[in-house]
Amino acid sequence: MITGQKQTGMTAIGWMGVIALIIMFVLLILKLIPIYMDGFKVGSILEDIEAEPGVVEMSPVAISRTILKRLDINMVTGVTGEDIYIDKLKDSTNVEIDYEVRENLVGNIDIVVHFQKSVTIPNP
Repeated sequence: MITGQKQTGMTAIGWMGVIALIIMFVLLILKLIPIYMDGFKVGSILEDIEAEPGVVEMSPVAISRTILKRLDINMVTGVTGEDIYIDKLKDSTNVEIDYEVRENLVGNIDIVVHFQKSVTIPNP
């Protein structure tokens, strides 16, 4: 009578594949965390601008400068002045930051993350 042997585990090639997948996901997470942290900072800056007294009387250029200063203080480098859109309406002021961050992952493979944050500040 012939008996079969039991399979006892993964081969070395199987383990190398599992380790490669783990390394890929760790690398992806390590690249994405700073991008999303900057996105949270941008949202926080917009909330602060919304709560700041006297922002409705400021010109769009002054609002943009204030936002850019706060971005510089918080070391957010993905946002430029061209990414800030300010619309002054008769009953409100809309401030929007629309930008994307492109981060190199490996070789010619990039991660592209798009953010669009906005606040509406009502006129008194």
